[in-house]
Amino acid sequence: MERRNIYYKVLDYPVVQYITLRQKILYSGDVKDTRTDIKMIQTEAELESYIKFYKIDSFDTAVDFNNNIVVIALNYSISDTKYRTNRVYTFGNVEVARIQISSFSKDLFYRKQLYFLCYDWQGEKLPIYRQVYLLD
Repeated sequence: MERRNIYYKVLDYPVVQYITLRQKILYSGDVKDTRTDIKMIQTEAELESYIKFYKIDSFDTAVDFNNNIVVIALNYSISDTKYRTNRVYTFGNVEVARIQISSFSKDLFYRKQLYFLCYDWQGEKLPIYRQVYLLD
C-alpha cells in the first residue's frame, strides 16, 4: 500500500495539516525483549537507566535534552512521524528482537501533553499501551 493511502486510512485530517518530525537515529541494535513498546525519554538519567537495562554497550551519543526528546522503540523501527495537537503518529516496521533509539527536536511541539500512536506500513495500529507524556 502506498504511503498516501496509509495516511488517508490512519490520519483524521489531510496529511498537509500535520507536521513531519525529523528523526535522528542514535542507536539501532539487537535486544532480548519480545514485546512491542515505545517510550519517550526527557532526561539523561532516564536514558542511562534504559541503556543499562537493555545492556547497550556501544551507546555514546550525547543528547541535548533542553532541545530534544528521545524515543525508544522496542521491536518496532520508526521511519516516519507525523504530529498534530497532542498526537504523535509513528509509521514503521515491526522488527522482532530490535531496539531503536531516536531523538526529535522539541521546537515543533506546541502542546505539553503528547501520546504516541504506532502503525505499520499496512496501516494497522500496533498493540502498544498508550501513555500520555508531559513535555518539559
